[in-house]
Amino acid sequence: MDVTLRRLVAACFLNQLGFQAAYFVGIIGCATYVLDAGAAEVSALVFVMNVVMLVGYSAAGALIDAAGPRIVLVASLALPLAAAAVVFAMPVCMASLLVVAIVMGLAGAAASTAAETFPRYLTNDEVLLARVNSLNSVVTFVAVIAGPLFAGAIADVTDNRLVFAVLPVTSVLGVLVALRLRERVRPEHPRDSEQTTPSLLARVADGVRATVANPALIVLFAVCFLGNLGFGAFDSLESLFYRDVLRVGAEWMGWLTAIVGVGATVGSLLAGRVPTRRVTLPALCGLLVVEGLGAVLYTATPFVWCAAAGQLVLGAANGMIMPLRVTLTQRNCELGHLGSVSALMRVGISVSGTLPLLAAPMLADALGVQAVLVSAAALVALTGAALAAAVRRVRAS
Repeated sequence: MDVTLRRLVAACFLNQLGFQAAYFVGIIGCATYVLDAGAAEVSALVFVMNVVMLVGYSAAGALIDAAGPRIVLVASLALPLAAAAVVFAMPVCMASLLVVAIVMGLAGAAASTAAETFPRYLTNDEVLLARVNSLNSVVTFVAVIAGPLFAGAIADVTDNRLVFAVLPVTSVLGVLVALRLRERVRPEHPRDSEQTTPSLLARVADGVRATVANPALIVLFAVCFLGNLGFGAFDSLESLFYRDVLRVGAEWMGWLTAIVGVGATVGSLLAGRVPTRRVTLPALCGLLVVEGLGAVLYTATPFVWCAAAGQLVLGAANGMIMPLRVTLTQRNCELGHLGSVSALMRVGISVSGTLPLLAAPMLADALGVQAVLVSAAALVALTGAALAAAVRRVRAS
């Protein structure tokens, strides 16, 4: 793999390292442990961040189709500098955390969309694409390990706010790396001089039409949307699960999240070894079942060791799902629409993660945090089984 592809992998790692350190232990941790926020406040914070990410995904996808992923990646890597400035200029309160969540939501959405589409702007070789997608997934989940571990260590010895000190480092290094990237493959645009340049909204609409017109992309969107729907309740209730069910401190938010990263790293490495002919929609749906079962194991008991085992299983499954989904999207989408289509996939993930936030606090009050999380995890497994059955019927007809 040449130096340009290595730079892309490095930029992906630096982006995820900053985001993972700042999000769970930083933003959510400050809300839960510093401000003693309840389910409603945490849900509101995550809800706003997810809505902002919808805008970030859509705008980034359209800009990538218009100008390529490089400029989007550079800008999104620089944006967390503003989040760090807000944290250290203002006292920790829900208002300051809301501003940070908005900035990090925009930056994270745009950077992840750019990193997901960039490989197709560097090579058309499907074997090499699968390898780069696997490595991007590997470093993403290595960041899921390193970011929360580092953030958990900081929270254990000082306070959660100092977690955000990592952002200036990762942002500056990420921008320096991203500036040295250059696209090699460009989409074929019509040369009709009378055709006007599409607006960003028109490009978003083109991505929707391209998805609807392709059965494989429809299934991939269903995997993104329905497969993540059950996990939507986790963002707002997971920190309460740590505090009230597992009865552990804020540092365990870092330790157990890092275990997910260990499993996901192993899964991503395995994904890079899957033969191209084995990268199929039924295989992807089967992995979704395994992920849901791992989430059930994670949330079904009050024992930390059982939660750790569940995190390892769901992490491994998710680590394989991520690069295989990206490879299947790249395989089934024209380069000229890849930004908008990839953004649509991520919008599906974000929307499905946002909708349950509207009901999660009420359900938690009525049924208990643990009951809601176990039910949500089971929904993921059932969704994967249903999609696998549907894909097989479509292929058989």
